[in-house]
Amino acid sequence: MRNLLHRFIWPWIWQFSSKISAFVAWVVRPIHSVLSPVGGRETIQGDEEQQRHANCSSIADTVITERAVIERQSDQPLLMIGIFAKVYLLDGKTVRKVPRSENEEDIHPIIREAMIYDTIGVHPRIAECTSRGSDRVKFVDIKFYRHGDLASYCQKNSITSELQSKWFQQILEAVVVIHSFGVIHSDLALRQFFVDDNLDLRLGDFNSSQCAGHPALGYEKASHCLPRDYELPNTESTDIFALGSTLYELVAGKAPYGELNVAESADPESIKAQIQRQHEVIDFEIEERYKRQQFPDVTGYQRGDVILGCWRGQFATAADALDFYLRSRNTM
Repeated sequence: MRNLLHRFIWPWIWQFSSKISAFVAWVVRPIHSVLSPVGGRETIQGDEEQQRHANCSSIADTVITERAVIERQSDQPLLMIGIFAKVYLLDGKTVRKVPRSENEEDIHPIIREAMIYDTIGVHPRIAECTSRGSDRVKFVDIKFYRHGDLASYCQKNSITSELQSKWFQQILEAVVVIHSFGVIHSDLALRQFFVDDNLDLRLGDFNSSQCAGHPALGYEKASHCLPRDYELPNTESTDIFALGSTLYELVAGKAPYGELNVAESADPESIKAQIQRQHEVIDFEIEERYKRQQFPDVTGYQRGDVILGCWRGQFATAADALDFYLRSRNTM
């Protein structure tokens, strides 16, 4: 029963929250999909980097001091209220995520995000964290990316084949980076990538992520989820499967088996009904197809071989997938 609750009920709630947030300001969708912060220190090399990786749990009470903490003013806009957090735009350049309440289940994801961003540090494939709170004040500040998240950007703009190819590689690179620090994202999807001012991608939203000694706080939607025992820790393999679905989103313009989704509606009661139907029918159907190794057709899509390799478990690591992509690209 617990496994069932974890697998289906929380995705209902999350999807319902996502739908409702669409009624807020235009900026909500970009922020909602890329809420998470990322490290505020330069990446340390060699033995010191390994030490930081090994001591993921010991950094929870440190404070990033790269820039002064911005004091949130009462008139600064509330962008959205999610499952765990409230999100504010502080100064037109910074987004602050704070726990929705003082309950542990709301505070823990904020601490987890800060932990992950401190672990990874500064990297061009990771969203930029500007500051975070202490043991007494829980928040995470990240740079506001005006282009929003990649899923929304692709919906609103015409994407050239050259740009799509660049992003395909950068998505792979981002996953290689986090795995090199022992971080499992646990909810990879196109919506988790920021588009920066140079139209480069930065991975964010680590509030459910896993690192050494800290099990994941969630997992992927059905379209991106490797069928498994959901009571067990997430792994690189579960991330790699979701990586395949994320790359499919990029080249196909929809989530795997997106055609199974019911028509969109702005009516809250209709939204509830849609979520329930998705839980009862669509998620189950997608999971059963994946169990049968039945995947969406990738014929005609850019680098469908990489996508299928991720789905079929042909890559032991994300680095293997990136290496395969680069080697085969150079021979094409």
